[in-house]
Amino acid sequence: MVKEPAGEASASSDQSWVLSSLEHDQLVTAKKHHIPLRRLKGPELVVLWSLRIYVLFMLAVVIDQVWMSTR
Repeated sequence: MVKEPAGEASASSDQSWVLSSLEHDQLVTAKKHHIPLRRLKGPELVVLWSLRIYVLFMLAVVIDQVWMSTR
């Protein structure tokens, strides 16, 4: 079990009290923060493009099966 320093524990309880007292739209605004895009490297890009190609191929297979079953 990790203990927080006294200042951090007090700050987190104060923050949770403040967040619980906000209205819904204020809470949504307070929780929003921008997460920057991650730059992908070679293997990650290969995997993602392979998945995209696989999805397109399977979409074509399903459309072909539906087309053939209606004939």
